[in-house]
Parts: sequence; C-alpha cells; structure tokens
Amino acid sequence: MTTWLMDTALFKTLGSPRTRQWFEDNDASVFLSAASLSEIVATIAKIPMGQRQRALALRAWFDELASRYADRIHPVEPEIAVRAGELMPSVHNGHHRHRLHDALLVATAQIHGHGLLTRREGIFGPWIKVPIATV
Repeated sequence: MTTWLMDTALFKTLGSPRTRQWFEDNDASVFLSAASLSEIVATIAKIPMGQRQRALALRAWFDELASRYADRIHPVEPEIAVRAGELMPSVHNGHHRHRLHDALLVATAQIHGHGLLTRREGIFGPWIKVPIATV
C-alpha cells in the first residue's frame, strides 16, 4: 500500500464531496506533518474576532483532525530539518516561508517513504523525488 503525506494546501478542499470520498476510501494511508498543523493553527488564529463562531468551529475541526491522526503525525525531527535545508535551493515558487514549509513536507515524505498528496501539483518539480497524487 502506498502511503501519502498530506500537503497543507489540500486542507482547503476537504469540504468537497470528491475529496471527502477519496479520504474515506484511503484514510489509513494518509499521514500529516506537524509543520502542517502549525500552519493550520496560525490560519485559524488570524480569523477576526467578529468571526469568533467560525474560528471556534474550525478549532473544533482541527482538534478532531489532530486526534484522529494522532498516531500518523510526523514531527519535524533534526533529520527532516536538515533534509529540508538541503532541498531549499531547489524550491523556487512562493514566499520564503512557504518554500520552507514545502521543503519540510517533501523532506518528511522522502524520509518516511510517503508520496505527496496535494491539490497544487505545479509548484512541485522533479526535485521532490517522491510520487505526487492530486485530489
């Protein structure tokens, strides 16, 4: 069975019926990176106070997600951080923070033997050296 590391950008599509169906069919093969969790929490924290209910709902969703995948969340360990640093010269798209995040995800996928599951295949190139699947 191929295992997949979920790209953070894919979280935005989890509400679509197609994406939900894919995850229901392949849930056991999906892994997350702790780097993605920090990006999601940072995004939720930016929601204006006037949208408190939305922020609370998203936080409850996040807590459920983190609990559901608890045994399939990879930390950013030294080996991953070093590998991401080695990959940085190959990452050319986006703001520096996003490039670092993408390098961390690819390094995690490489080290743990996962493919990368994404909705934005075009930003990744042959430098990633892991299978890519789009949902």
